[in-house]
Amino acid sequence: MQAAGQAGTVRAPMHAVLFITVFLDLVGFGIIVPFLAYYVESFGARAAVVGLLMSSYSLAQFVFAPIWGRVSDRVGRRPILLLGLAGSVAGFTMFGLAGTLAMLFIGRIVMGIFGATIPTAQAAVADVTEPHDRARGMGMIGAAIGLGFIFGPALGGILAQLSTGKNPYALPCLAAAGLAALNLIAAAFFLPESLHPDLRNAAPVRASRIEQLSRGLADPRLRILVLIYFLFTLGFTMMEATLTLFIERRIGTPDHAQLVRRVGYLFGFIGVIQVGLQGALVGRLARRFGEARLLAVGCVLAMIALGSVPLAGSWGAIYAVAFGLAAAHGLTQPSVASLISRAARADMQGGALGTSQSAASLARVVGPAMAGALFQQLAPSAPYFVAAVLALGAAACVRLRPAEA
Repeated sequence: MQAAGQAGTVRAPMHAVLFITVFLDLVGFGIIVPFLAYYVESFGARAAVVGLLMSSYSLAQFVFAPIWGRVSDRVGRRPILLLGLAGSVAGFTMFGLAGTLAMLFIGRIVMGIFGATIPTAQAAVADVTEPHDRARGMGMIGAAIGLGFIFGPALGGILAQLSTGKNPYALPCLAAAGLAALNLIAAAFFLPESLHPDLRNAAPVRASRIEQLSRGLADPRLRILVLIYFLFTLGFTMMEATLTLFIERRIGTPDHAQLVRRVGYLFGFIGVIQVGLQGALVGRLARRFGEARLLAVGCVLAMIALGSVPLAGSWGAIYAVAFGLAAAHGLTQPSVASLISRAARADMQGGALGTSQSAASLARVVGPAMAGALFQQLAPSAPYFVAAVLALGAAACVRLRPAEA
């Protein structure tokens, strides 16, 4: 009763503060998206190194996210959120002031290690919401992520164009660090603790990502759904890791700062489509056609869009392809999550969804490194054709999915 009373006391301010915290964190994250690959290239590195840099961030998150989750179950959510924001300040600062490629990797890995904001914020939402309101609370976190990813890349593109001096990417990186610092100060003053002291010692120990994945794959009903999610995410991250490099080579511009700004607007456009689709249409379409059909359509649309990337030779064509990619992602993500949730028993919801996230995290580790190697060793178009085949494989798995799964 005491814990429930505390949840009712902090629910309203907690939701607002968490929304702002996650939104600002994703704005900072999104700021570096338009120029990350170009920043790596400025050190003389090639596409394979770009992929490894992106994989290093995902690998750090893959290893440390469940560790921070277990610690937050013991000490509370607030200290981990504050630690994550402090780590983000350090990571963005090192990244922006990097004088060597090694320091660039260290800064990026630090960002991954301390990137505990989103999963910890989701745990905080679960602490202060009743089960029947939890989907709405998680939706609020999703909206903050989407909005942050709309404004962040656009802001990063503008700041990169405004930069002067030898390193045009220092200003946006330091702006991201400053935003994280403001976020840290605000959270230190306004963010209450959500996990009641009585619940901390009783909190269950969370399995590692590998343990979650192996346990989930032991369930035959979930196996094919997790495989679909893995294949789709693998192909999508291959595109994300190399798209800016492809645009630079295929379209380019004499003014590199203008190129970064336009890439920032492109990623903002993708964010708008995803937020609009998931917020306004997916629920209605799922009720009418069912999640399985939406998932199949999303996978086929991803296959077409990914396979069309090498054919895009103008900004208009790039935006058309980006629209298809954003729509595919917007249809697929909520549909596969819903199917996984429905396939799992009521007492295994968290484990099933944790398994799917572990599979997606593993795909984000493998995808960028594989895409960078293909881009460099074979051809700039190679990652997209491979990604299209992966999306086709995911669509085939949807067709082969047993009805009871």
